[in-house]
Amino acid sequence: MTADTFAALVPLYNKEPYVARAITSILAQTRPVDEIIIVDDASTDGSIDQVTAFQDPRLRLLRRTDPKQRGLPATRNLGIQSATSRWIALLDADDSWHGDYIEEIEKLLTQATDRTGMLFTGFENIWSDGIVTQDSYSASCDDQRFTHLSLDRFVSDWLRIGGCPVIPSAVVLRRDMLLEAGLFKECCRRGEDKEMWLRLLSISDALASPRVCSSYYRAIPGQMQDSVTTNARHCVCATLEDMIARASGTRRRLLKRLFNMEVFEYARGVQQRERVSPEIYRGFFVSVEPQRYFVLLLLSYVPVPIQKLIRRFVLWTSGVIGLPNRRIGSRFR
Repeated sequence: MTADTFAALVPLYNKEPYVARAITSILAQTRPVDEIIIVDDASTDGSIDQVTAFQDPRLRLLRRTDPKQRGLPATRNLGIQSATSRWIALLDADDSWHGDYIEEIEKLLTQATDRTGMLFTGFENIWSDGIVTQDSYSASCDDQRFTHLSLDRFVSDWLRIGGCPVIPSAVVLRRDMLLEAGLFKECCRRGEDKEMWLRLLSISDALASPRVCSSYYRAIPGQMQDSVTTNARHCVCATLEDMIARASGTRRRLLKRLFNMEVFEYARGVQQRERVSPEIYRGFFVSVEPQRYFVLLLLSYVPVPIQKLIRRFVLWTSGVIGLPNRRIGSRFR
């Protein structure tokens, strides 16, 4: 392994209309990747045909054929374990990279230290109506070139912008540190990426570029929010509780606030036809944010018709309980 080898890793499940776009964006990089690993998770459409149409010696197609063992974390883990490159560049099969993405990542590497385990860039959101918006984190960087982020700085920025600064399609991770951190949790159905970032940054640091180098396509049919409910405990909760128990001072306060925010976001994602399960906010730090806790109680115990009024006039109103004012409709992670 050398410090400048990159594997592009694309997990794939029933993305026939989009996966060719993702692979084409990998092949178009001004700094070519060293490996291209596509891991199919028992697709039932024509996704495999789209992949095999590409003839490139760097491309490997791995297949997980047991439909009972499907899952994005396990798919990514197989790709990571199979890679020989030092750096793993994730790309979802329905997203794409800009041509200079890996080139920008390589520039970030010039500022890396032995503790750097995560590199990421800005990205653009492409919405179903064709509107394109920049991600909140890179838009807030005030023309800074590169930013070093410890775990505390990362969580602080996460809280500041009201959402995770990183998405899988704009992040490159150091393979040995992923293995040390324990890879993606295969029991997670949603939020496995956020959970992984936290564990990885507990043993490493990150470097970020505000340059927009990736496209994140919103509202693609068959995305996770179509099939996995948010009316269940967030995957990240147990990890945050463990980190909080071992933390003190500023870090402990930041992690408590992050726990509350992620729990609240999951409650926001629950369909309006059902009450929020109290399991979602088990462990909520009430003394930190009593207003949000009161809203969660209302969403659990008042009749659904009244909940609609709460959502309209309180839950979705920016500033009343500290919610960011941003466009609704993202893929929940």
